[in-house]
Amino acid sequence: MSGRGVGMDVVKRTIENLRGTIDLSTQPGKGTEVTLRLPLTLAIIEGLLVRVADGRYVIPLSSVEECVELTAAADSRAAGRSLLNVRNSLVPYLRLGELFEASTPPDPHQKIVIVSSGEARIGLVVDQIIGNHQTVIKSLSKLHADVEAFSGATILGDGTVALIFDVPHLIEYGQKRESRRNQTRREAA
Repeated sequence: MSGRGVGMDVVKRTIENLRGTIDLSTQPGKGTEVTLRLPLTLAIIEGLLVRVADGRYVIPLSSVEECVELTAAADSRAAGRSLLNVRNSLVPYLRLGELFEASTPPDPHQKIVIVSSGEARIGLVVDQIIGNHQTVIKSLSKLHADVEAFSGATILGDGTVALIFDVPHLIEYGQKRESRRNQTRREAA
C-alpha cells in the first residue's frame, strides 16, 4: 500500500492546475470510484453556429433538440408571453437579440433553436442558423468570470470570436424570467 497516495497527489495537482476537480468515493469491500471533472476549455465539441444581430455564437450540439422557424403567426399568437407550441407542448423562448440589447433589428425570418438540459427545455430565438461547427473551446478570462450566459469562446476560421452558450444557465434564466412575468400578471389581475 505504500506509495499509492504520492501518485494520486500528482494527478490531483495536475487536474487542479487545469482548473478541474477530482473526487474519490470509497466503499469498503466494493472499491474506490475516481471522478475527474475537466473544464470545457480542454474540449472540442460539435456546435451549432448561429447569428444574432451582428454576433456569432455556438450552441453545444449535445443540447440542441431541434430548430423551427418563428413564423409571424406564431409570434403574434404568443401575445408577449414568449411561448411556442411545438407538437402540443408549450416551450418558452428567449429572444437573444433583446437579451443582448442588439442595436440592429431582428431578421424577418427568425429561427428558434430548442435546447434542453435534463428535463428543462427552452427555445433560443436567433436570426440565422449558419450550420454545424467543430469548436475548440477557449476559456474566458478572469475579467469575464461573472458572465454566466457563456461557458467559453472559440476562434472561427475568419479570425473572429464566437461565444459559446452555457445552455443550463440560459434555461435557468428563461425559467426565472417566465416566473417573474407570471407573477407580474397575477399581481395586475
